[in-house]
Amino acid sequence: MAATPQCRLFVILARDGRSAAVFRRGPSRRVALLRWWLGSDRVEIGQWLKGRIYERRCDLSPDGELLVYFAATHRGPYATWTAVSRPPYLTALALWPKGDAWGGGGLFHSAMRLGLNHRAEQIRLAPDMRVPSRFAVAPYASYAGSGEDDPIQHDRMVRDGWRLIDPGKASPYRSSGPFRWVLETPEIYERVQPAPAERAARRRRPTPFVLRRRLLAIGVTGGAWYREAFTVLDGDGRTLREFPDCDWADWQSTGDLLLAANGALHRIGAAALGVVADDPFQGAACVADLAALTFTAREAPPEAKKWTSARRRG
Repeated sequence: MAATPQCRLFVILARDGRSAAVFRRGPSRRVALLRWWLGSDRVEIGQWLKGRIYERRCDLSPDGELLVYFAATHRGPYATWTAVSRPPYLTALALWPKGDAWGGGGLFHSAMRLGLNHRAEQIRLAPDMRVPSRFAVAPYASYAGSGEDDPIQHDRMVRDGWRLIDPGKASPYRSSGPFRWVLETPEIYERVQPAPAERAARRRRPTPFVLRRRLLAIGVTGGAWYREAFTVLDGDGRTLREFPDCDWADWQSTGDLLLAANGALHRIGAAALGVVADDPFQGAACVADLAALTFTAREAPPEAKKWTSARRRG
């Protein structure tokens, strides 16, 4: 039997709390886009790309109905490009050729206002592409088109409730070995557990937990580019759960902990997090195991090729 190809996952949550975009990468030059409906935990499979999507430079519109993504095939007609699509499909509603791998992607300031991470001379739509007159596109910032995953990754995380605790210190570049850079002191972000509206309305509510993300290494040989670890802490700073090798983790607006690890999406209910667990996945529900997915060519449906469509439910 053939071995299951290595699978890596990354997730972006929509700000309205209904859905999330899931990027499933593996093998390295194959990536699938899926949509995770958080209310029902239904996962909708969309399209694959034979190429690379720089998922940390991507973003969802507040309602999750539009995705801006940065992709590369390093061949014609466009070596790299930024596009807007309707998840879970990658078929472009608008596409801006880039050509290099500096910058790229963008952030949605609102449902119809996009900050594009391209230099001014690179904000030209591909031929035959149009955007609605009400859809505003402008350079993301004065430094747009520079950097790599940051600044888009950092600014999206801060916008969504994360706080940079320590920028960390990286070792000099290493041309050989398991990592290109090791964080001599880790980069640390933290996010306080959201309180559901009904719980926040109470005068006395439990002290929220804290999710800590530590970046340990960059440029992992034969693995994900980033080596990250996630920890759940209680209000006194006590470690409740430690996820030493996890692709992604974040809080849902309900207070549940959502995770991507070992090729699968997981959910741990807020009520299960209050005790120290030797097994970090104790009480976790496996939402979807995506490890065995393989490339399948799919045509986007007609509604995914339009800027406006009926609001979908999960």
